[in-house]
Amino acid sequence: MPSRIIDIAKAAEVSPSAVSLALNNKAGVSGELRRKIINIAQKMGYRHTFSEQYINENITIRLLKIAKHGHIVNERHHAFITEYLEGIETGAKKGKYKLEVSFFNRVDIEEIIESQKETEVDGFIILGTELNDHELAFFTGLRKPLVFIDTYFPLSVYDCVDMDNVDGVFKAIDHLYKAGHRSIGLVKSSYETRNFRMREFGFREAMEYFSLPVQEKFIVSVDPTFEGSSRDMGKYLDRGKNLPTAFFCMNDIIAYGSMKALRSHDFNIPEDISVIGFDDLPSSGFSDPPLTTIRVSTQQIGRRAVEKLSERIVNPSDLAAENILISGKLVIRSSVRQL
Repeated sequence: MPSRIIDIAKAAEVSPSAVSLALNNKAGVSGELRRKIINIAQKMGYRHTFSEQYINENITIRLLKIAKHGHIVNERHHAFITEYLEGIETGAKKGKYKLEVSFFNRVDIEEIIESQKETEVDGFIILGTELNDHELAFFTGLRKPLVFIDTYFPLSVYDCVDMDNVDGVFKAIDHLYKAGHRSIGLVKSSYETRNFRMREFGFREAMEYFSLPVQEKFIVSVDPTFEGSSRDMGKYLDRGKNLPTAFFCMNDIIAYGSMKALRSHDFNIPEDISVIGFDDLPSSGFSDPPLTTIRVSTQQIGRRAVEKLSERIVNPSDLAAENILISGKLVIRSSVRQL
């Protein structure tokens, strides 16, 4: 199996973002660190997607990784975002396109747009995880083909490639239902995103489908960071309410924080309460207990985004924008108890 960016990052003891910067000859890492990373990559047999033999000088695409506030796109999601990047790399390699990556952390959207207006690129793929619907209008200023990933917008004039959130939640609730759970709570994010809204919608739809009551007392709103979700779930548990037999958590980070709070309040997982997440981060297989979750097809989403963007670049048309949803997969581990 070929080495991946995440493998090089582990060997070099740096973040995947640092590896990407070094391999792309971008600012942000020292010369010494760049040489170290490149040397490790060569020893591991990493075949760099951006090498000259793969570059099509006629088409350049750029990924904009935007962390508007960092409560969702943060260091705990590096591996998740890296898989998006690897899928985009694979798509760029297949099309022989030149690929560039720009990172923006806590930068105003207007400033980001202004910085990209004069760049010599043919199209953009934009990580839209933390973007809201009203911010979409700013991107018309780029005047280039755009594809958003990890979100989608109603009435959008741009193509979006995202996970099928509703389908994923149905798979999670179906698994809990088959395990005998009839009282299921929701741990949701206090920060709204399109994906989170669709997961709550999917939760309510799935509960109705299985003729299960949605009990508002079992819906917990938490900060989506690990520390924040642990703190906010702890406050909920301090009230001493009865609990459902299972919680569906909107993502794995929220699940990790919730499980920490449950354990600190003397609840055993899954003996006392079951927990299921969404995303299948690499650490989910090593959590205590290993987390049952929904695996997102991140690399497939990245590849499909490149394909869609290349269609718009090579053959511009007035066809309506597409929202492309890609299904995930249930990964069963030991955080859900069979009742």
